[in-house]
Amino acid sequence: MLKNIGYKYRVLMAITLLMIVVVLSFGVVFFKGQLDRNTQLKSSELAKDTENIMASIENSLLTVHKYYLATESNDEVRFLVENDVDYNQVSAITKGTETLAGKNIVSDYVSAYTLVNFKTGTVLGSRGRYSTTEVVNLEVLTQLYDAYRETYTKNLWVYVDGEAPDKNSRQYRMTVPVSGLDLVLFAPFSEVIPYSLIIVNINLNQITSDLNNQLHENEDALLLSSDGEIIFSTDSSINDALLFAEEGGYNHVRALDGRKLYVSSRKSDIGGLRLIVSYDADASIAFEWTYLMMFAVIILLLLLVAAFVFRSIYKPIKTAALEVSRNNDQNLKPGEDELKYLTNSIKKLDSKNTELINQTSVLFATRLYRDELTEKEIDQYLYRLSLSDKIPPKFRILTYVLKPLGEEATITSEEDKRICNEIIDEFRYMFKDEEVLPPVYYAKGVVAFLPGDDNETERENVYKVYNTMTQFVYEKYHMNIGVGISAVTSDIHFVNKAYMESVQALHFGKIDNGSYLSHYRQEAGMGELRYDEESAKVLQKSLRKGDKEKAYEIIDEFFKSLIEKDLKRESAIPVLMQLVNDIIFEAQGSGAGTGVFRETPGQIYSAIIDYRDLNRVRKYVKFNMIDPLIHYQNEVIDSQAGNIMMAIEQLVEEKEGNITLNECSEILSYHTSYIWRILKEEKGMTFTEYIEKYKLDMAKKLLKETDMTVGAIAERLNYTNAQNFIRFFNKMEGTTPGKYRQAIKNEQ
Repeated sequence: MLKNIGYKYRVLMAITLLMIVVVLSFGVVFFKGQLDRNTQLKSSELAKDTENIMASIENSLLTVHKYYLATESNDEVRFLVENDVDYNQVSAITKGTETLAGKNIVSDYVSAYTLVNFKTGTVLGSRGRYSTTEVVNLEVLTQLYDAYRETYTKNLWVYVDGEAPDKNSRQYRMTVPVSGLDLVLFAPFSEVIPYSLIIVNINLNQITSDLNNQLHENEDALLLSSDGEIIFSTDSSINDALLFAEEGGYNHVRALDGRKLYVSSRKSDIGGLRLIVSYDADASIAFEWTYLMMFAVIILLLLLVAAFVFRSIYKPIKTAALEVSRNNDQNLKPGEDELKYLTNSIKKLDSKNTELINQTSVLFATRLYRDELTEKEIDQYLYRLSLSDKIPPKFRILTYVLKPLGEEATITSEEDKRICNEIIDEFRYMFKDEEVLPPVYYAKGVVAFLPGDDNETERENVYKVYNTMTQFVYEKYHMNIGVGISAVTSDIHFVNKAYMESVQALHFGKIDNGSYLSHYRQEAGMGELRYDEESAKVLQKSLRKGDKEKAYEIIDEFFKSLIEKDLKRESAIPVLMQLVNDIIFEAQGSGAGTGVFRETPGQIYSAIIDYRDLNRVRKYVKFNMIDPLIHYQNEVIDSQAGNIMMAIEQLVEEKEGNITLNECSEILSYHTSYIWRILKEEKGMTFTEYIEKYKLDMAKKLLKETDMTVGAIAERLNYTNAQNFIRFFNKMEGTTPGKYRQAIKNEQ
């Protein structure tokens, strides 16, 4: 069935299907990799968010804890603990209760406070003063007191389940507030057996408000007590799903409504609190659809490319078929296979159709040199063009290019093509009786097929042709030619390889403006010697940055590779000249010019061409070219020290201090040692010291001017956790971030 489909449709289908298969395969791998990366990234981000939020909660509770531990040295609180106070002692009660209430330091996190004195039998707190015999929940207080007798811990966190009585009832005032999270301190602190309890009831509304403010988009949270009771939830519909989250781990769960949730859990030592943070995975659908739309656009673009490629392949065949149709009695029918029609028509052509045969032969030869044909297609062309029996057992490929006289002489592409086509006509006339494949104009040169072996007779014929063509081009166009000849080849299916050999031989010719003939020689290194373009880029970059050490390293590696290959002099000269040209181009591009070198370019070229020892050439290039150019670049850089310092400061500010010396060097295109020296001269400090000072100044600013938690500031400054940031701040400033902030507030 496929055989009945027209040639152009088969080509279009093949190209389209190939591109679609490639793109779909790439898309599947890309999307799977993208989803995996998103999952890994989200798991890492979610775990970090959970850790930061829990650290923020713990930091708030520890601040409360430290405040009340400090009341041990407070005279007003000690007086209330050690004496039986009544309402006649208003001043003492007021001062002591203000301290117990938090003094606006931690009062936001305290919902109630109570001092229970078992020695005097009194209760004093945010709900007033009354006797311990009137306490409704005295049993709960007794249990807390007994906890000390069992553990001898003078302060502890507890979470007590239960609801408070109605606020309008007498029981409410006579009930010591302990429902929820409490900090319990046993006083006096100096006594071995304390007889009082200070109970601080934590304002969980403030804690959960802080928690809610730190959640990111599409994140929900669930805060549980030590007994698993729900303290706070941002979405009650997913509570049951989140309760199954593995503690301390990261996992996927599904809510009752089918949503896929990423979940991370952390447990605190303070009151046994447990925080579960989830992320709605379905929220990333828009992200995935974005990539899907991009993928669809790529497919459309590739289909357009497929259409363009199809047109490029199909157009020559269609043109040839239409040409045949105009000169043939049997016209090309709509929808008919052009290639089949063309093949059948070629077989029926007589002498007046020679031009069409030549066009097809030129097309065949060009596609051979381009390596565009499969082995089967080559055999089909040979059969259809009646060349199967004409291919000689051995042949070579010849490539020659025009060489205008003089260093400054140039030739346009149109002029080059016109002259080469006239040379082709002359060449075909010379070989009209021996021609197998016609010479063609390809890659700004003429490529010809030469039958014969590489024996003495054939060599004489080649030189005879070369001399004739050289004389013809010089007399008619006043130009020279460069000619490269491949090694002997015996398989028509490897014509492209022979063509590449002729090009390599062409590039290994003499280094002058005269005509030359160069044979491909494997033993001369033509098959393996390549100029390393990547190394050339690294060399140019090191010269631009004034990095003498790296430039020397590239030069040494370059000459080491030449010495190890043990190349003949004429084989090494082309790549040596490429090296010299790259250095000269860099000097011109940087503004230094060739005058910066110790010798003129002409003297340098002569020294390279006449070299006797590669090691001497290596030293010559370093001394006469690399050293003066590096010196010039460093002088230019030194003159811009102030501007470079400004660029460093701006870059550090843009990155908020999260940048290394190597990254700074790469972005600014200056050597690391030079950036280090600029900072020493301008700021009197190393790069690391400069970054630390920047982060310290930024941390102090955030502590002064914002309400960000220590954990949030640590994350802003790119510390892995709050503890690392606290250690850094303490080392640099001699105090912790919390104490520094408190000191600032006290001053204000």
